[in-house]
Amino acid sequence: MPSFPIRSTLYNICFYGLTAIACVLCLPTLFMPRRAFMSVVHTFVFINHFLERSILGLDFEVRGHENLPEGACIIAAKHQSAYETTKLHILLEDPAIILKKELLKIPLWGLYLAKSDVIAIDRSSPKAAIESIQKGALRMKEQGRQIVIFPQGTRVATHVTAKDRPYKIGVVRVQEATNLPIIPLAMNSGVFWPRNSWFKKPGKIVFEFLPPVQPGNDAGKTLSALQDKLENRSDRLMEEGRYQLSTRRKKNWKIPAAIIACLMVLAYTANWMIAANLIVENINRNFDNLEKQGFIKFTRRPEPVISGFPGKLRLELGKLEILSPAGTISAESIHAASWPFFRMPIAAEIRQAQIKQRYWLGPVNFESIRATIRPWSKSFNLIDSEVHRGEFTARANGQVNLENEGDPQILINFILENEEAFIKELQEKEIIHQQQAIIAATTFSGLKRNGATQFTLTSRGNAVYMGPFKLYQFKTRRTIHTANE
Repeated sequence: MPSFPIRSTLYNICFYGLTAIACVLCLPTLFMPRRAFMSVVHTFVFINHFLERSILGLDFEVRGHENLPEGACIIAAKHQSAYETTKLHILLEDPAIILKKELLKIPLWGLYLAKSDVIAIDRSSPKAAIESIQKGALRMKEQGRQIVIFPQGTRVATHVTAKDRPYKIGVVRVQEATNLPIIPLAMNSGVFWPRNSWFKKPGKIVFEFLPPVQPGNDAGKTLSALQDKLENRSDRLMEEGRYQLSTRRKKNWKIPAAIIACLMVLAYTANWMIAANLIVENINRNFDNLEKQGFIKFTRRPEPVISGFPGKLRLELGKLEILSPAGTISAESIHAASWPFFRMPIAAEIRQAQIKQRYWLGPVNFESIRATIRPWSKSFNLIDSEVHRGEFTARANGQVNLENEGDPQILINFILENEEAFIKELQEKEIIHQQQAIIAATTFSGLKRNGATQFTLTSRGNAVYMGPFKLYQFKTRRTIHTANE
């Protein structure tokens, strides 16, 4: 795929951003002398030219400079795109551009146009238009400035001929009023910068000043001579531009592509490192807050370690032991991995986990607890999870919402295999009563499909239900009081 759509978009964003900022920041220049104001204009033009060269890979060359006289003259320029409108301030010393009066009414931009001292055409009637052009041209001649006019009156696409868009008599009337030579300015800008197009192509645009059309001839002959010179030379330049595009080597794209790739690598690296630091800081902060609030106390607290660059962020916590009002929780290690982007799934695993409540006769051990979670604010989607303990396996997926503190909203689908021995162990350790064990075993046997028990766990209020059966009641948190308190 050609890279110019990406480069064009990047350039357009930079250009419109630069223009918007300049229109605001340069307001004080409207009250400065014109010479100082034009210095700012030239700075803007050269910055824009730098953006074109560095982002678009688009530059220009000038030919026929020997045909450009000193002092005032009439520049009859081909007009194919917006590109040449800014380059006039580079090609010429102090151009006076002829344009329609309505452009002066554009907010802010019109003020800058007026400050640059253009020739605004009154198009209320053909007579008024000619009079305003001639009057302005005479004023510019006295100042020794070059008068720029677009003979076709508007931007013309490269495929449009002079028959489709004829040359207007205005340029000849300017010459009649000023007795100045007309210098045709041919170009091929439309090949690289198409009219009204978002996309621009890299290459080298050619501007060529042609031999002058001297005053004193018949108006019709003057206009015809100008048209022939300008159209013929512009056609040849456009063919040259098309040939340039067709023969452009792919290696010309390697440097911009390498720059973009480097920027993407730098952005990814920065994002990865920032995410890694935030994870470590948040884990330590949350551990600290839990201890300060008295909800838990760490009897063994590992330091979080991040690795995996440039791939997924990989978190590792060593042996963990927690004391709570209800009992103890421990794990041999905790591992998690995810890409450092918003809402990416997190794959986590707890190895050799043990839960021991104060009134249980023994702990409950799990060989591994694995889950893939997609977090979102105070809720998370459980995409897939597995709990292994001997032959017993539990798999689950669903959603847990923690927005209502103390009353989590739970909707999780479970699939259990070989749960009978696990239920028996829970009864033996008095984690559940005999009656609860019988009900669970009977219920699970009725929910078996293809050798596996399937059910949905839901929450209502502060209790957790499996169907109509209440399994667990969330209790009010209690605070651990240490001997020093």
